[in-house]
Amino acid sequence: MRLLAVSDLQGNWAALDHIVAQNPNVDAIVHTGNLGFWDSSTVESASDVNYLKQIVAFSEVLPKEVVAELNDLSTINSAQDLGTTNSVLAVFKSKLLSETPLEHLQQYMSGQRKLPCPLYTTIGSLDDPYIVERFVKGEWRIPQLHILDHTHSYLLEPENSNAPPIRLYGIGGNLNVHSLFDSGKLGLDSVAGKVGDLWITLAQVAQLYVHMKSRRESAINVFVSHSPVMKNPLIEHLAIVTGADYTISQGLHFRYPVSGNGMSFVESMGGSAGYIENYRSKFSRLRMILGELWVIIKEDVARVLDMAENAELKRLIELGLSVFDKIPITINDTTEKIIRLTLYDDDEDEEDIDTSKQTLKKINDMYFAAYYNLWHFNLCDYMIREEEDDEEEEYNVMIFRLKKNGNLALEQCRSSGFNFSNNKKNELPEEEALDSYEECDPAEEALRRTKDLLNSTSFNGNRNQGQSSLRGGLRGGFQPRSRAR
Repeated sequence: MRLLAVSDLQGNWAALDHIVAQNPNVDAIVHTGNLGFWDSSTVESASDVNYLKQIVAFSEVLPKEVVAELNDLSTINSAQDLGTTNSVLAVFKSKLLSETPLEHLQQYMSGQRKLPCPLYTTIGSLDDPYIVERFVKGEWRIPQLHILDHTHSYLLEPENSNAPPIRLYGIGGNLNVHSLFDSGKLGLDSVAGKVGDLWITLAQVAQLYVHMKSRRESAINVFVSHSPVMKNPLIEHLAIVTGADYTISQGLHFRYPVSGNGMSFVESMGGSAGYIENYRSKFSRLRMILGELWVIIKEDVARVLDMAENAELKRLIELGLSVFDKIPITINDTTEKIIRLTLYDDDEDEEDIDTSKQTLKKINDMYFAAYYNLWHFNLCDYMIREEEDDEEEEYNVMIFRLKKNGNLALEQCRSSGFNFSNNKKNELPEEEALDSYEECDPAEEALRRTKDLLNSTSFNGNRNQGQSSLRGGLRGGFQPRSRAR
């Protein structure tokens, strides 16, 4: 069985046909968010031009001429003022609805187009939450499209093999400390945040934890997220306590994919013991931050829950708090009393203390195992286009193969990498360089400027930062540790 991992299609679902044509032995596709859950209603209901600018700048399905024209309306750096400028927003809407309607969803829902193989995806921060909600609830369907979230995972059984199955599970959107206790104002059951910035709540963390604890089969657990796991201790801890064997994520937008385990990304001072302590310290610092925040907001959270009179929500919040409450704190990180993450004020009795010690030992053991065995893969954007050429398009993908002996091997890894041709162009005589600039396609140059400006703004995080850890094709793989679920 072969799984192909790809990210950030941004509405270009047709690229899946080309990707599968280049890799015909693929059995399923794993996608890490920002698939492009948009249609005309997304544009019609948009109230912030920043959101539409993101769709325009990073979607390959829109003509370059349209991107150039919309970019000329304003500069990205003044977008904060333009968010409430009705005239600019109206022009964006008119142009997108009249000349380049977002039709891909309707084409696949009507059967006009079909997905080439099963597609499993998390949601990205830029996906339309109202459209995502319809798919999660089953109101809208596309054959072979499956959304991974806090209540949905999928078991992939290999054919004609004694290898264990693969369970794909995960959660989409961004995850940070201050959004855990805020569901936003969307008013939806399955999605939290706001349009243009979807995030993960504490209740969703609890639901994912419960969902995975109910899975008892022996399987290779692959945790899929939009947020980069190796950069976010919150989501890495969630992957560990839900039993992940591998993680696949995105969100860094590097020119090369990144891969490694916990040992790969910590300081080496102190020998082997120093390695593991440095690894655990990032979770310890996270636990201290959560405790400091909880002191400030505990009464407000409790009051809101009491007003809501929702026993199930209160239970989920308490469970979500407990998921992070048992993060071990290293001695060096604090000399003060550790703040309990709980809605209740009762002190722990001796029985609770004994249980807590057992839980801490269990989580410490899980950290130790994850430090060596939990392998993280962070993907590039599926395509980083810099200029048109006559060469066949190659897509940035990873292909995993589950072998008959149970090894999950990384069979292929491709990325477009950095383009060094500009270094030589810069060495041209000044007159030749000016002539070359004048011959540049204005639409192509406008698109490049748009992306460069967006990459430089805080609105879009770490796009196009350059780091590399993996190149070319890799073979091999781990034998996943066996355990009953």
